[in-house]
Amino acid sequence: MLLPIATLLSLLLASCAFQAAGDPPPDALPSADGEVAGCAADARGTACVLALHARAVAGCDPADVAALVAAVTSRRGQLPLWDGGTALFVSDRPAAIAGAWNQWSTTRTTTQPLCGGALATATAAVPSGHWPYQLVDEAGWSLDPWNHAFAYDDFSGNRWGRNSVLATPDAGRGVLVAFPTPLCDAALGNCRELLAYLPPGYAAPANASTRYPVAYLHDGQNVFDDHDCCFGHTGWELNVTLDAEIAAGRVAPVIVVAAAHAGAARRAEYGFAAAAGGKQEAFMEFQLTTVQPTAETTWRIDPTRRVVGGSSMGGLISMRLALEHPAHYVGVASISGAFYPGQDTMTSLGDRLPTIGKVPMAIYQDHGGSAASGGDFYADNRAIRAQLLDLGWRDGCAAGPSALCYWHELDAAHDELAWRDRAWRWLRFFFPA
Repeated sequence: MLLPIATLLSLLLASCAFQAAGDPPPDALPSADGEVAGCAADARGTACVLALHARAVAGCDPADVAALVAAVTSRRGQLPLWDGGTALFVSDRPAAIAGAWNQWSTTRTTTQPLCGGALATATAAVPSGHWPYQLVDEAGWSLDPWNHAFAYDDFSGNRWGRNSVLATPDAGRGVLVAFPTPLCDAALGNCRELLAYLPPGYAAPANASTRYPVAYLHDGQNVFDDHDCCFGHTGWELNVTLDAEIAAGRVAPVIVVAAAHAGAARRAEYGFAAAAGGKQEAFMEFQLTTVQPTAETTWRIDPTRRVVGGSSMGGLISMRLALEHPAHYVGVASISGAFYPGQDTMTSLGDRLPTIGKVPMAIYQDHGGSAASGGDFYADNRAIRAQLLDLGWRDGCAAGPSALCYWHELDAAHDELAWRDRAWRWLRFFFPA
């Protein structure tokens, strides 16, 4: 029998109830100092865990096995572990590890039960790099549930559209990670995926205590290099841009956290205030009390260096969120902002700005189109810029809490390809190397 939609939603919300503000997920990546089974709980303990595994497999001493199980379980989500060319894989049942480093072989590396116990493990020689892989067992090919890192895959035969990824700390590339369960909110009545980009070297032992600035972005399913998203366009490919900008020394290492939009609910959540029939206020509460605390419990984020941003209506909600909650952010990026919602009911951002006034907030604003075409919300963006300057922001891209860094890309379209091509501008403004 089919359950009513309301019943299904209530069950899903209940299953995600642990994700209230500040509650760590059950398999959150360990972020505190300390030890698990005698090994440092963070990346500084990786070599120790590999040595513990070798000892446990060789002797099957119950104390060693118990210590190893505790050490790898505390790291669920950030396996496989890698040190000096050797990778340690863990699975819930025996499985082949087929990846790009072994030509996707289903026979070269297979996890085996650890001393007859419930967990299966294997080590393999894996050179430095960014390696996609999957597990293969009697049920077929699957993503690795012990690993939150992934890469999009264009291969039509991959039913997931993604592969798990082993990114070695010295690979010189960032890695995409997916939070293990959707984030749900009762007031909004929905759930959504949370993705993040962790910069090159994030998992290196030398950086184990480093906290990074963060960009919180909306429309999370459009932000990275998914070539099948976004109305036939690729996504923003922000991970690709960041890898290049960081490697060139133009942008500092930064974490990007991107919560997906909620499909048909996007317009109400991003575009319209409650007074105009929308859900902007409920969405902002969700961002402040669920999205950000979840991210900052899971990844090593410096909460004093938060920027929020988005495109189109994502740019609109970013501006309202940051300007009305300036204690939470040091900057906001509006890319091709859609500022028209609420103009007929006096609830638009332009209507709110005189009441908000000047707050200490660096602003990046860009758009395309032209005066002749009016495309890409040209007129509305020019009007918002004029209001911000009248309120006391300074025109220019010099760093500071009064900066308004503005760019007009003549005749640029309103799509992800245009936002991809301009992304370096706001990245360099907010996160200079």
